[in-house]
Amino acid sequence: MHPAPAAHPNALGALRQDFVAAGYSFDNIADLLGPTATAALDRDQHLPARRVLDQPLAQGNPLAGLISCFLLADPISRSLADTIFDQLTLDGALDLNIVTITDDGEVAATVDISTYATDHHGDMWVASDQTALQLGHSLPEEHILGVGKASITLAEITPRTAVTTALDLGTGCGIQAMHLLLHAEHVTITDISQRALDFAVFNILLNAQQLNVDPHRLQDRVTVRAGNMLDPVAGQTFDLIATNPPFVIAPSQAKTTHTYRETGQTGDQLVKELISNIDRVLAPGGQAVMLANWEMFGRGHWHDRLETWPAEDLDIWAIQRSSADPAQYAEIWLQDSSEQLNRASYADAYERYLEDFEARGVTQIGVGWVWLRRRETTAPLRKFEYLPGPVHQPVAAAWTASVEKYDTVYSAQTSAGATAQDWALADMHLVAPQWVTYEQYQRFGAEHPEVLMARSGVGFGRHVRLDTATAAVLGAADGELSVGQIVAAVAGLLSLDDEQAAALRAEITALYVDGFLEVYEPETTTS
Repeated sequence: MHPAPAAHPNALGALRQDFVAAGYSFDNIADLLGPTATAALDRDQHLPARRVLDQPLAQGNPLAGLISCFLLADPISRSLADTIFDQLTLDGALDLNIVTITDDGEVAATVDISTYATDHHGDMWVASDQTALQLGHSLPEEHILGVGKASITLAEITPRTAVTTALDLGTGCGIQAMHLLLHAEHVTITDISQRALDFAVFNILLNAQQLNVDPHRLQDRVTVRAGNMLDPVAGQTFDLIATNPPFVIAPSQAKTTHTYRETGQTGDQLVKELISNIDRVLAPGGQAVMLANWEMFGRGHWHDRLETWPAEDLDIWAIQRSSADPAQYAEIWLQDSSEQLNRASYADAYERYLEDFEARGVTQIGVGWVWLRRRETTAPLRKFEYLPGPVHQPVAAAWTASVEKYDTVYSAQTSAGATAQDWALADMHLVAPQWVTYEQYQRFGAEHPEVLMARSGVGFGRHVRLDTATAAVLGAADGELSVGQIVAAVAGLLSLDDEQAAALRAEITALYVDGFLEVYEPETTTS
């Protein structure tokens, strides 16, 4: 493998100027390549892009040169490299370890540097190791991933409220740290791989301007710690932790095949240990968000084991997004590392996965998101959802709003079945927001609807079944009457007994927490 890129602040500032001058941005790349080649590149197919770039490269187009060099991993001429690296210079690019000179005298990238478009802070650039397609073989052990679907998902579910201290646990290329620097005063990054830390620091300095980081005083906003999992930050606490840990469940072995995704531990032991001990590094009220996999054995709920892992003072809200049987799971991760390129070893690796799961009786592997919080004075929050359908990313704001609603409601009452007088929502004026729709289903010839549903068009996109009473409350919730008055009227109309009325209040509370009801805010008119 090539050495990790070097973090020279002045040189990285010059590289940034060259990227800006060439228009090396997400939109400009898409415009130059066109929709067909762009879509093919997203599928890791380079040929359409090469065909499009033939003429711009011949004309010495700097943007075409950057795409060819850093995205396609094709060598470029020295003359084009001199044009691209106008401020940095080719010698400066060599000193940064981002290019090398081939035996033919051409300039070839040693890293992938991709554009990363953000909604509010413009484009950033992210360096990582080259992909299997660029390398022409399966990924090496110390491979440093770039921005992929998992890292984007973690960024989209992480709360973005302002915090003092944040931790990017297992930073990889540093993409979570860059997001955290946009709303945290100080960010600590850790990784077992020094190579990963080098990439992360390189990327932070390359994007220092967007991140409000003084490249010559990095320590003012970023602390870099090498070590395994929580060891480097023992004795510290953080307001927010974001982590995409090496959660992949691979056959146990003394030496890991890919450190970016697996540890050599048996089964989901790493995820269990992290969830069980993360309270030690969370400040009171501090939150942690992580991606995780967990094993299931035989019958029972998918979260039976997951429920037992957090410490007593930890809240947990876990969402299973999908699951896979052992064979599917093996195929996913063998493809992830491009093991299929090594046909001789693919079958053996597949066999080891299956033998490992069979030996331990694993029937399914869950894939999902876990939110944790070190509880202060709030009511205990333990929620487990299976949400396999599409969500409306980013969901972080919706998740944060639901947690705040939960705290407001359940801290004011001892249980979801509180009496009408104690019910926290009783005096609230609520309304079903415009993004919530009502659906009815019935068979042909049926006199009345047989299934009533509410669907949310934002956030988690939940689709929940209603009974007649809850549908009536949502239908009447227009903000004029308090929800307590509406529930009392519906209970009287449907002749609900006390137990049924309590169940209705509990259901309305859950719908409020999940965003199907919002506090009514009358429109104000100006004269």
